[in-house]
Formats: sequence, structure tokens, C-alpha cells
Amino acid sequence: MPLAFLAPLFLGALAALAVPIIVHLIQRERKEAQAFPSLMFLSQVPYKSTRRRNIRNVALFLLRSAALALIVLAFARPWFEGELDASSPLANATEKVILVDRSYSMGYSDRWDRALAAANGAIDGVGPEDVATIVFFDGGAMALNQATSDHARLRATLVGVQPGSGVTRYGPGLKLAQSILDTSDKPRRQVIVISDFQRAGWDGGDGVRMPAGTEVTPVAITDEQTANIAVAGVTLRREDISGRERVTAIARLINTAVDPVADVRVTLELNGRDLETMATDIGAGDAATVTFAPFTLADGSQRGSIRVETDALPADDAFRLVLSPGQAVDVLVADGGGQRSTLYLERALGIGDQPRYRTTTKPAGNVRAADFEGQEVVIWNDAAFPGGATGAALGEFVRAGGGLILVLGPRGSWESAGELFPATVGRVVDRDDPGGAFGFIDYGHAMFEVFRAPRSGDLSAARFFRYRPVTGTDAATEVLARFDDGAPAILERRVGAGRVVVMTSTLDNYWSDLPVQPVFLPMVHQLTRYSAGWVEPSPWFTVGQVVNVAGPAAIVTSTAPESAEAGAAATAAPVPDLVAIAPGGDRIKVPTGLLSLEESGFYEVRTPGSPEVGRVVAVNVDLNESDLVSMDAQELVAAVRPRGDAAGRAADASRVSPVDRERRQAVWWYLLIVAFVFLAVETVWANRISRRRTAAG
Repeated sequence: MPLAFLAPLFLGALAALAVPIIVHLIQRERKEAQAFPSLMFLSQVPYKSTRRRNIRNVALFLLRSAALALIVLAFARPWFEGELDASSPLANATEKVILVDRSYSMGYSDRWDRALAAANGAIDGVGPEDVATIVFFDGGAMALNQATSDHARLRATLVGVQPGSGVTRYGPGLKLAQSILDTSDKPRRQVIVISDFQRAGWDGGDGVRMPAGTEVTPVAITDEQTANIAVAGVTLRREDISGRERVTAIARLINTAVDPVADVRVTLELNGRDLETMATDIGAGDAATVTFAPFTLADGSQRGSIRVETDALPADDAFRLVLSPGQAVDVLVADGGGQRSTLYLERALGIGDQPRYRTTTKPAGNVRAADFEGQEVVIWNDAAFPGGATGAALGEFVRAGGGLILVLGPRGSWESAGELFPATVGRVVDRDDPGGAFGFIDYGHAMFEVFRAPRSGDLSAARFFRYRPVTGTDAATEVLARFDDGAPAILERRVGAGRVVVMTSTLDNYWSDLPVQPVFLPMVHQLTRYSAGWVEPSPWFTVGQVVNVAGPAAIVTSTAPESAEAGAAATAAPVPDLVAIAPGGDRIKVPTGLLSLEESGFYEVRTPGSPEVGRVVAVNVDLNESDLVSMDAQELVAAVRPRGDAAGRAADASRVSPVDRERRQAVWWYLLIVAFVFLAVETVWANRISRRRTAAG
């Protein structure tokens, strides 16, 4: 059986055995003696160089050399190569990855207790030659320990862990297990998946394939029948009554059980106080809505929740929200054409609810600089641009972040607009019957976002009979829409922190039939919202989102242009030092202003050193996880099982790393024992020889 070494470089130390021999043999007595006067009366002792050049006790020398050689060999870590018996513990050493699902659906009934029991059972199966890693996963995955065979350390990773607020995603956990097993030097590999195997969490495995020789063992923590009632969402209706804002909350409930449930009690809570409790019946696999009585909003943000009685899955029994008053856009309409020109515009703004529009209409000639205070959008409707102090104040209003909508009509003149609208407005263009239409619309722009989806409204159906041509615009002016003859229809220009939007045709039914088209209402709302830079402050968010808490409360991971724009603006501006208190009590530093929401409940965002709460963020679980329908666990096993698994397992069964074989054989230990025995014998032997020579001396 051939001998191999883990650290063969240590064998170079064997050359040191020749050092004492070489030193001994090259010693010589000096042939020329130098006389010193001070030593002339001392007797000379002959220098016995002949004995020094010969080894007087070969056996003792060999014993010492053998001891040193054995020590060197022990440091080189020798082991014997050869085929292993398949029944050998070393040949069956296994690298195990124990995947434990901690999504919130595992909090259903006693599932988590059963999952921990299954994990402890998997730990019991870790032998002395095995190593195991415990990985918890939901939407992400995290290994809580280094690979070890120590049962106590493995069990310690399970202590205190509870289901989280995330959803089930198998891909992250399986990818982490794959990376662990790819670097393993054990002959066998095993992945143990402990989960409720939710159908909603399976997306095909993200292309994960385990290394050859890997055994995938599912442990299903499921129930034959499940019953769950969840608060799926809330709709808020706002209205002004006698100058106070009233809110009506409508809750939507879902029942995933196979049986109907009667007399489900639903409670509306505001700032820790129960306002109202109602009861409803929900059919099997059905949904129901509950409408609560309107309540008046107080000043400041208020925490609210709508909850049902606690059932087997508590995580989705409450829906949390933050209510803030004053979610309205203040609009000043400066009219230059009389009541007829603003009729459709005022009615469209009057029925807006998300947000509401507080509209003030004045003749353009009566508008003064003080009228711009408190406004967010000014619609200058078919009127000459103001001069003097009013025009200067309007310019400052826009540069400070306000929105200006210029509606070009027959009465307007714009020579004094300056940087707000540096262009030339031509004479009225008449379009013959049946009129013109939109020939180009930039649907990628945020203002037309609501019309991007199919069946969301056809802007090209509107007919335009007159418009004012615009020429001489600069590079800072962007054309958002054109008529079918190429003339600009809608333009935008950024000025300071605000924006100016120009409509080259009127918003009445004299120059076009746009006001009588179904798209007029959403178009006016979107035009006003965009001009105001209004971003809806969401009353709630979902676990897994990233939220900007330094600026407007907007989701920065959304692909919506307005949300992306808000997130970019937040990260570009200086961000104050912020600290978020998670629902579980953990303090989270938020240096960038972007907060990752990992728990359901209320996050409190504060400035360090301030006792006041700067912002409250309500976070709810993803309701997709409330669907407790399970998949066949073998579907997951088949998707991640390595190709050619049987051949791979047979080939890997005989592959044991040199480290494991050397550790198992421990030849170095026996070599050190023999070396110490040799040294002990050498010590006793050398002492006897020394005493014998002294006595004979």
C-alpha cells in the first residue's frame, strides 16, 4: 500500500541529520602550535583528534537519528493510499445542508414546532465523519454556522429563531446549498429541505442543479386541511365635510378554507383605540368587504389597523396603515376666456379623489402675487402672461418648485414669459373637418403613464380643430406630443425646481372635442399631478420593499417613472442622519435614507437625539404567502437533482479527500509515540555510557 504525505515539504528537514556528522568529520587539530608565555608552566593535554573523527557508538547515533527522522515524518503527515471499503465510515462521510423554511406561512398552527423537531432529527443523523450547515430561507437565505459535526453547535443555531415576515422563495436557499456543496471534499452530499412546500413560492428552481452525488431529501410540514382568514387590503375614501376631512375605510377579507365561516368579527383601530367592530360571513374560498363608518382625521399622522380575530396564521390577521390629513393638490385657475373656457376643467378637477383637488378660479386680470402662496399648480388658461410684480412672482413660484400649465388660446400673448416659455407663438391654425389628432405621444413619459397599458384610454380619438403653432423653442424644451401634421401639441420645460407644461390647444369644446372624450378626466388629473410633482404618500408598504424615508414616502425599487424620479432625487439631495426602530425593537441606521422593510408592523424613523418620531411607516406581509396550497415535494426534488445522479453517486462514493484519510488514519500520532520512545531509550543509554567512561577515566 503506497505511502503519501499531506505536507511533503517537511521531508526536507531530514537533511539536517547530516549536519552533526559533517561537523564531526571536518574537525581537525591545528598542526602549528602557537606558544604563549603565560601558558609555559602548564602541562599540555594531547588533543585526541583521531577519536573525534570517528563515531565511537554507531548504535546510539542511529537511535538518535531515527528519533529525529520519525519526528520529521510525523510533521509531513503521512497516510496510506488504497481503495476504501464501501462500508467504511470514512467512505460514507457526508456534507449536509439543512434548509429550514422560515417564511411566515410556517407560523401556521404548530408547523414551526414540527419544523424545529425535523431539523433536530436531521442533526441527530450527523455522524462523526459528517459535517452539516443549517440554512434558513424565505425571500433570501442565510447560513447561521460553519460546517461542523458538533451537535451542540448545530442545535444552538435553532434556539430563538422564529418564522419571519417574508414569503417563500426556494431559489435563494437552493443556490446557497449548491455553493456549499460545490466546495465540499466529502464523498457524499445531502440537502434536507424542511418546508411547507407552498405552491406560490415555487418558480422552477431558478435553474439550480445540485453537484453530482447529492441526495435531496424533502421533509414536508403540511396539513391535510387548512383554514385561514386574512385581511387582504383596505380602500380609503376621503371627503371634506365642513372643512374637516372624513375617511371611510373599506376592508377586504379572504377565506382560504374549504368551509364557509360565519360571524367573522373585524375591528377598525386608530392610534391604539378600537373605533368600530363589525361582523360578516365569508363563503368557502371567497372574499367579503366590510365598510366602516366614516371618521374624522385629526392633525398629524395616525396609526391605524384593521384586524380579524386571531386564527391559526396570525401574520395576516391585521392590515396596518398610516393616515395623514391634507392629501390634496391646491390649484389656482387664472381664466382669460370666461366661464365657458373653464367649465370642463373645473368639473374634471372637482371630482378627483386620488388626490383631491382644491381649485380656486379667478379672472387672470385679478390675479396678484399673493394668490400664488399655498398653491401647488397654476393653470394660466387662455390669458396674456402677467407682467410686473405678478409675472415676477409667478416666475419665483415655478423656480421654487411649483407647476405652471399654460393653455394657449386666442386671447393669450406670451412675449413677457421670459425663461418660463422662451418661444414664439404663431397665429391660430384651423384644421379642416374632421380636424387633426394626436400623431405622436411619448408614452414613456410619466405624464402619460396611465395610458400606457392596453384598454386604458385612446388619446388619438380626440379631434382638434384649432391650435396655436409654437416655434423657436430651446434645447431645454421637450415636446411630449405632436399633432398629426407634426406641430407641437404638448411641451414641457424645467425651470429651477418646477416645471412648465404648455398645451397648444384649449381645454374647452370650442377648439377640440377632447373635453367630451373619456380620456379627458384622467388626462387632466395626470397633467395636474405631474405639474405639481405630486407623489402619493402611500399609507402602507409591503415586506421586502425598499422605501425612501428621507424624502417623499415612495418605493424606490418600483419601475414607475415617478417613483424612480423621487428615489433619484432623494439620493441626490443631502440626507440627514436617520435611525429606524423596527417593529421588533431593533435600531437600524439609515445613512442613505433608503430603508429595507424586513418585518411587518410599524417602523419609526427618528433623527438621533430627537425624542420625536419623524415618520411612521406601516408595513404589511405579502398576501401571496397566505395561500397555503402545497405542491408535490418531489417536483422540487426532480428539478434540482443532478443529471446522471446514480453514476455520480457511485463515482463519488470512493472519492475521499487526502485530508479526511490522513485524519482518519492518524499515522503521525504513532510516529511521534515511537520517536519519544526512541528518545527516552537514547537518554538512558547515553547516561550509562557516560557514567561508565567516567568510572574508567
